[in-house]
Amino acid sequence: MISSPDTTRSPDHDDRPTRTFGPPAGVVLGTLAAGFVFVVVLEFLVIISFVGQRLWNHPALLRDVVFTAPALLWVLVAVASSLLCLRVLTAWLQIDEEGFELRSLARRTRKASWEEVGRVIAVRDIDRGVTPAEMLDAAETAYDGVYLLDPQGHRMIAVSSRFFGPRAQEMTLHRARRAGVRIDHIDAITTADLRAQAPQALSSVDRHPNLLLLLLAAFYIAHNVLTFAVWGL
Repeated sequence: MISSPDTTRSPDHDDRPTRTFGPPAGVVLGTLAAGFVFVVVLEFLVIISFVGQRLWNHPALLRDVVFTAPALLWVLVAVASSLLCLRVLTAWLQIDEEGFELRSLARRTRKASWEEVGRVIAVRDIDRGVTPAEMLDAAETAYDGVYLLDPQGHRMIAVSSRFFGPRAQEMTLHRARRAGVRIDHIDAITTADLRAQAPQALSSVDRHPNLLLLLLAAFYIAHNVLTFAVWGL
């Protein structure tokens, strides 16, 4: 781990009392593409089996649990993917001299004043190994993550350059600095070392991204195998 002092420059237009940040265009397009892949591409066998055989007229549908399971799982995938897309696409982060507020559909609103923030950790680079997040190039001036923790060390919000842009991180650090909140800058660190320093900073997805991908792959394989076994083609 390499630490550096708090030398982040203040954002331009510092005279603005409030700034609101949302997902950039790349995140919007990527989220829509991911939703299409999860709901349609990876479930293609389920869809063509259901539509090709006109199973909505089958007497066992909604009456037999095993026969209905492939369709029910597809509906659950569609609902979960839609909620996750809404959560990302409708997110907005408001930062001002009083505090911050993070809102979106399908998400609990998080709002706090700077007096409630105990510590800010700004990490330039987090070594997670080879993950999809590592393949998304962030701006050179961006932090991998800016984490706001309460006095007990629990995570309040994480300001990601990939989801809100580097200016949101700059404004967060600027307002935290003006409010006298402690800011720890880290140039490079592994997820294990970051967990040791701030156990609550990373979410379970941040800590185990590859495990999540393996679980998703296992689910889709099992779902398609179940579909083929129950419905055929």
